[in-house]
Amino acid sequence: MKFIPLHTTNTAIVYKNSLCSLASLMVLVFIALSVMLPVLLVSLLSPYSGISESRVLYEQPNIQFSYQYIFVANTESTAENGESPFLACSSFGNFNARIQKFTNSCDASKYWTEDLDHDTVTDRLHFQLELQKLPSRLMNFDLLLFFEAKLGHKCVLTPPAVLAHQLQLPQAARLQNGHVQLKGELKLKQYVEFTCPFPGRNIQTQFRQVQLDTNNSHADMSQYRMESLLGQVKANPAYFQLAVQETYFKPTSPSMEPGLFIELEVDVLQVAARYHLSIWERLGQFWLYFASFFGISFYIMNKLKDFLFGRHIIRSWEIIPWKKLY
Repeated sequence: MKFIPLHTTNTAIVYKNSLCSLASLMVLVFIALSVMLPVLLVSLLSPYSGISESRVLYEQPNIQFSYQYIFVANTESTAENGESPFLACSSFGNFNARIQKFTNSCDASKYWTEDLDHDTVTDRLHFQLELQKLPSRLMNFDLLLFFEAKLGHKCVLTPPAVLAHQLQLPQAARLQNGHVQLKGELKLKQYVEFTCPFPGRNIQTQFRQVQLDTNNSHADMSQYRMESLLGQVKANPAYFQLAVQETYFKPTSPSMEPGLFIELEVDVLQVAARYHLSIWERLGQFWLYFASFFGISFYIMNKLKDFLFGRHIIRSWEIIPWKKLY
């Protein structure tokens, strides 16, 4: 009967026995435990060890103007019937043609960007709308700006970006001439994790951009309403939105600077985006934690075998080097 080495101590003592022996079976059990215990520990501790199906990555989106906007406002009543005069401006020709009599005060719009750290990525957006010859003081307005936004950390994603804001001016801050300045930042509203393609699975999160019928002169005007546009935007896995943090009102003299200016300043900072991890990324995480636990498990099992073989609890032939005997 051939004897095979089953265990070796640090002092070079070798324990041998036949393949079909209880000692061989016990060694196989210890090897299996060395592997299974780390797997069990990683599985039990995965909610606390960082192994999950998603990961949050911080990324600065790449933003570009689409040069489209809608501005709807009300001024203080000047008519005898008490109705508030209506004012509207937009970059959509079809919309302007349908409400031509309400666009007389719209003068000009201006767009520009800033790259503060010179990394070719836009860090700040600016929009300015100039209104001239308002019939009375501005009471409230709705502003919508359309952008093109991209995330590209793992794959190119294009969540819709329509920045919308409603402002009711306080009684004391209502202006007919001056500046209304809004300052805020771009936020990502996300409902589900983004999915990117990986080897073995070619699936990517898709988005539905805002659709407007701008070529039909008889199109329904309700499509330009803020509720309708935001309804399209929110019917997506994620979208960008505006979070206004500061509002300033600055009256000016009509003789020095005529007109009312609506100004928007948006900081484009890093946003937190949740990504669904591929099977390969999860295996990589699992292997990292498994290797840590396996080293500890292997060491403990090895010491346990030293004890069991050294005390002859597991019976086998003990081969002691001749130097050890003298």
